[in-house]
Amino acid sequence: MIDQKHPAPDDLLAERAARGLSVADRWRRDSYLQRLDWHLEAVVTGRERRSIIRSLRDELSVDQRPMTIAVADLGSPRALAARYADDPARLRPTWSIGVIWGGVAILAYWFSFALFTLGMLSVVEQSTLDEAHARFFFVDVLAFANEDGIGVGWSGDVAWILVPIVIIAVAVLVGARCWRALPRSRD
Repeated sequence: MIDQKHPAPDDLLAERAARGLSVADRWRRDSYLQRLDWHLEAVVTGRERRSIIRSLRDELSVDQRPMTIAVADLGSPRALAARYADDPARLRPTWSIGVIWGGVAILAYWFSFALFTLGMLSVVEQSTLDEAHARFFFVDVLAFANEDGIGVGWSGDVAWILVPIVIIAVAVLVGARCWRALPRSRD
């Protein structure tokens, strides 16, 4: 005899999949799982992390409760990730967070560089100067304005590529907390 009150998990999965999740529920589930994935990166291996995320995604998809309640019952992503940790004292670098830091750092650099260059151009246009030279993080910048036109430029030496590479590298290493990869002394 089949119990009609408690259908099999496979039946629940099929029913929920056929009905589908709303866009809002998928957003809640996936954003929670993404944050959990970032925290899991620091405590488990990649294979384990993918397995945990996959099983939680399946469980949340078949859960009959509203997604906000199901996700809230899991607790904070950081606390849930800590429960999966083999050794909570031994953390790994979080390279995906480091990549985000690197992206934000280079965007901030480019934005600052653009503002600096446009500011130079504004000064040249409003003054009697035909051109101005300045330096921004070791990169020579030129702004000119005359009756033939206006423009900006920067030097072609190695600094224009080396500075962004150093900015990205430092941001990735700091954002990933790379010092976690170093062996700790056993006291």
